This record gives sequence, structure tokens and C-alpha cells, in this order.
Amino acid sequence: MWLVDSDDRRLRIGLAADARFGWDAEDGRRTKGMHDRDFAVDLGPALRWQTDYGTLNAQWGFDAGSASKGQSAQLQFVRALIRGPGLRLNGLVGITWNDRRMNNYYYGVAPSEAAPGRPAYTAGAGTQLQAGVNGAWPAGERGSILFGLMATRLGSAQADSPIVETRIQPLAYVGYGWTF
Repeated sequence: MWLVDSDDRRLRIGLAADARFGWDAEDGRRTKGMHDRDFAVDLGPALRWQTDYGTLNAQWGFDAGSASKGQSAQLQFVRALIRGPGLRLNGLVGITWNDRRMNNYYYGVAPSEAAPGRPAYTAGAGTQLQAGVNGAWPAGERGSILFGLMATRLGSAQADSPIVETRIQPLAYVGYGWTF
């Protein structure tokens, strides 16, 4: 939600909400027997600055639901690769920092959750890197097919956890959006 815009709308300041999906411990081979990690929403200020070279996004968020009681900060650069009347395609790179409470909640293993092959682990603060593409394809007068493909490289605080299988985490999505 944008609260303040520059006259040319190239600089915007507002509030952002990001869903942080938890996980059901019984669904994973490495997490079976642990406590579930709850869904949470990170809330905080956001800044978007559009330049002739691309768009810089920055945001800070805290866990509004108190699942982790943590916070994170993200810096992202987005550049239009294709901007036509049909297909829109963007490339993006970013870095996200999570404090120790956020990382430990999602990647840590409490002593009571330790098991053979899964030692206790306390995750500290750390960063992760992202790169990918996202875009939209018009569908009807007011709709669009939204899509994206992203790879996240976990930092050591996350990747060294005994419940993490791979340092590189892929994400692909397809969805539908419309304007009111």
C-alpha cells in the first residue's frame, strides 16, 4: 500500500505485507518429530524508486503475528526485459537479511527436537541471495496471467541447518490477477 508518491510517481513510500509460510513437520523426512512452524506475516515500511535503469525496492519487516518474533530487510533491483502490449517480463536480483530469531525459528532445531541424524542447531542472523524473472501476460480486458521463476541461495546460517537439503531453493509460480 503506497502512502506517499513523488509527483512523477517514480519514488513511492508505503507499507508492505509479506506472507511467510510455515511448514508441517510431519510432511518432511528431515523435520518429522519436530514442532510445526506457523504461518506469519511480515509488516513494515517499503520504498520503491524507479530509475531509467530499473527499479530499486527496499523494505523492512517484523513478524506481526509473533511466530518467530523476528525481523528481516530486503533490497531488490528489478529491470524490465520485455515491456510490450502483450508480454511483460522482468529480471530481478536481491538480497534478504533475516535476524537470528527469524532464522532460528524456521531453520533451527531445538534440543527437544534433536533426533538421530538431526542434531540441535541454533541459526544465527544471515543473508540470502535471489535471482529470477517474473512477468505477466494479458488475459481478457482486466486480467493477467502472472508467472515467475526464482532461485534463492541460502546463507550459511540457513544452509548449515540439519533440516535443509539444498543451499539453492527454486520457486516457480503461475497465477491470475485482475484489476477492479
